[in-house]
Amino acid sequence: MTTHKHRRTEKNLCFKQYYKWILCFILTLYFFASFFVDHDQDHRSSTSISKPLLTNPKPKLFASRAMFESKIHDHKLGFTSQQPNIKTDVFNNLKIYVYDLPSKFNKDWLANDRCTNHLFAAEVALHKAFLSLEGDVRTEDPYEADFFFVPVYVSCNFSTINGFPAIGHARSLINDAIKLVSTQYPFWNRTSGSDHVFTATHDFGSCFHTMEDRAIADGVPIFLRNSIILQTFGVTFNHPCQEVENVVIPPYISPESLHKTQKNIPVTKERDIWVFFRGKMELHPKNISGRFYSK
Repeated sequence: MTTHKHRRTEKNLCFKQYYKWILCFILTLYFFASFFVDHDQDHRSSTSISKPLLTNPKPKLFASRAMFESKIHDHKLGFTSQQPNIKTDVFNNLKIYVYDLPSKFNKDWLANDRCTNHLFAAEVALHKAFLSLEGDVRTEDPYEADFFFVPVYVSCNFSTINGFPAIGHARSLINDAIKLVSTQYPFWNRTSGSDHVFTATHDFGSCFHTMEDRAIADGVPIFLRNSIILQTFGVTFNHPCQEVENVVIPPYISPESLHKTQKNIPVTKERDIWVFFRGKMELHPKNISGRFYSK
């Protein structure tokens, strides 16, 4: 009996890691694809952020589709102890639902043009990329979703003093969004948010602080520790700001910048530098803290 439970636990863990791998692949694919889409293109009317919350819900489910269909996928994919075999048809079955939150969580921040093109604008680009997806991946029926994307912009609160993005409001804003989706939708509570996806594109990921010592001291908020974080912060050693399921994504680069680079440096050109850097090098730090952000 104990052996059976152990095997079942291993299978469930393998399945969870497998779907996390798929999510990482899908997000990276569409994130890069979004670079080449004109970011000034109007949203389709069917994807308006101001649509009303879920009405006339179906009977409550107690696990996401990814969980309660585990037995169906298990025999098709042939999981291994290392990495599962990937089959094309699985990607066709993956579904992501994008919450339509009140505008104070996202759309209102776009009043500042910098929100869509600054260093931390990946949170906006990902949201737009998800909204532009056809029904093959994004679903408008949350009951068939494997993952739930919660679009909250926390990096667009620019200081009127120095122009830097301030994120002191990030924790409370995301917590308010979680309170909303957990009370007006059934999906957060059935998995404690483990199939919900957030973005944290500022310094030190979901610790939401610009200073590392403060970020470490505060850690990842309790209300996010069971979810999946798309973050630009990533290190190869243990770090308190990575003590959460996370997918490391590249920082934002505008489509115009990419087009200019491609024009000046053809894709087929032989390269001897394989490093990507996005940020600011400061030999003599001038930021408000006087600390080094790069080495």
